[in-house]
Amino acid sequence: MKCRKWVVGTIIAYFAALAGIIGFVVWVDPYFHFHAPFEGMSYVMEEEQYMNDGITRNFTYDAMITGSSISENFSVEKMNELFDVNAVRLTFKGEGYKRVSDNLDVALECNPDLRLVIRGLDTMQYVYDPDYMGYDSYPEYLYDDSIWNDVNYVLNGDVLADKVIPEAVRTIKGEPAQSFDDYVSSDSGDRETVIRNHARDNWDHMDEDKDRLFEEFSQNLEEHVIKAVEANPEVEFYFFFPPYSICWWDDVQRTGLDTLQWRISLEEAMIERLLPYENVRLFSFNNNFEMICDLNNYFDSVHYTEEVGDRVLEWMKNGDYELTEENYESYIREITEFYVNFDYDSVFEKLQGEM
Repeated sequence: MKCRKWVVGTIIAYFAALAGIIGFVVWVDPYFHFHAPFEGMSYVMEEEQYMNDGITRNFTYDAMITGSSISENFSVEKMNELFDVNAVRLTFKGEGYKRVSDNLDVALECNPDLRLVIRGLDTMQYVYDPDYMGYDSYPEYLYDDSIWNDVNYVLNGDVLADKVIPEAVRTIKGEPAQSFDDYVSSDSGDRETVIRNHARDNWDHMDEDKDRLFEEFSQNLEEHVIKAVEANPEVEFYFFFPPYSICWWDDVQRTGLDTLQWRISLEEAMIERLLPYENVRLFSFNNNFEMICDLNNYFDSVHYTEEVGDRVLEWMKNGDYELTEENYESYIREITEFYVNFDYDSVFEKLQGEM
């Protein structure tokens, strides 16, 4: 009899402990899978791969900035101030158009208050496979609607030890929750580092199937950009071509000037496809040659500093560098003339002379 009571008691204690752990994880919910953040809880805003779906579904917001890592260094506070919105940042490092588009679809479906989307359109990803995913796998138990696989979250030892308990401890200590902007790098760029890390390989002329690549470009544009624009005419979309540094343009031109010009022609095709929509405003900073050639604005050939991100937001708010039906052709001629004729070797020779 005593043995039986001990077995029953042990089973009850076991399930009570499990229930306690589950309840603790659900209550803290570091990835916002079950609910929005609680006031006073000291959350740590990192690991976007795990947090983005919860933010998308459970935060209160009427604006968002999204894209790949080239949209990571934008200040949400600055965006709120400039555009008078309550924004979130939902970026996907290393991802192509599809993952960003899939998340945007969820945001538009879950949040009827969403009225402004600022999205970077990576020119380096124009011709990616439309189904390209930067990561082989995501924590799908945090992204799907099934409750059955949530056991991978609520009974996950790593989540408990590395996220739930530390955030509970931070809360007890009275540490404030992190904001989106605490995850933004405030480091300054460094020209010498950018150049030293830029491999100038002696590439042969690119012999690509441009018809196939243009088809992939068209699919990316139609499925992962235009579709959301057409389905949500009440939402204003601010799209921008990110200002990659002159080192990125050096990479392109070293594959052949015809490839460089072809890349610009893809940008022109995207411009012509997007401009007719009344709920689209389109911006490009590729003709801000002073900024693009100043490598102190960059961490590497494509990623720019928070200061540049702030300026981009200000320019978009003020309508600077906006592409229109009246000016886009002259813009295309301007960047073609500059990047085709630029003396790329001089960028690297100058540094060597200073060393």
